[in-house]
Amino acid sequence: MSSPWTDGPRELIQHAVDHLSVGGDFDRRIAMISVDNAVELMVKTWLGLPERARGSAGPGRRQLEEASESFPALLDLLQQYGSDKLIGLSLNDIEWYHRLRNQLYHSGNGITVEKSKVETYVELAIALFESLFGQQPTLSKTSGFRTITGEFLEVWNRFQLLLQAKLPPKEDNYAYYWKRDFMRQIKPEAVELYDKVSAFRNQLVHGLEEVTRNDIEIHLQLLRRLGEALGIELNQ
Repeated sequence: MSSPWTDGPRELIQHAVDHLSVGGDFDRRIAMISVDNAVELMVKTWLGLPERARGSAGPGRRQLEEASESFPALLDLLQQYGSDKLIGLSLNDIEWYHRLRNQLYHSGNGITVEKSKVETYVELAIALFESLFGQQPTLSKTSGFRTITGEFLEVWNRFQLLLQAKLPPKEDNYAYYWKRDFMRQIKPEAVELYDKVSAFRNQLVHGLEEVTRNDIEIHLQLLRRLGEALGIELNQ
């Protein structure tokens, strides 16, 4: 059963999905704005929950009110109080898409956004929803929304979560080599696989180059190979 405080963010994600399914420049713009509103609302909602419902300490009311005036400040607060829930997610990615949304919002009707970018932001929003609230947003099946991009990001986030559980304690100033040294000890070629899939994930999320369905399927296979090499079960 869904928690009542998740209804608002879920409805905004559904609104984005519905417009994305219609297609067209206008609907993609509306979908982008709606999913960004969903992300902002879910962050505010989670940070403002009672400690018992959130499961951890959180900001004071005044601190949250001040941060609510600025999207980056909200993300900083989420990083401070919810970093343990952000495994596999990058707040830098979310802030990048928020800035793209701002360009759409303030530039009038002349600017368009690619469908792939809207799909990716929706998938990031769904992943954030699951991470913060511990449940998937229940979306209408009539939209038919389930993309290969979403599958890749879902498997990537699952991989990061399960890898995190296997990793030894992190040493100071050792972040880059921490994961790689662990993987190298289990299977040396896993490091090359990880770097390749990680670079592709960043390319996919930020849209730095055009990515085809075939590209995603190839790297999804590489990600599953990486999981097998490290003894991580990625099939649900």
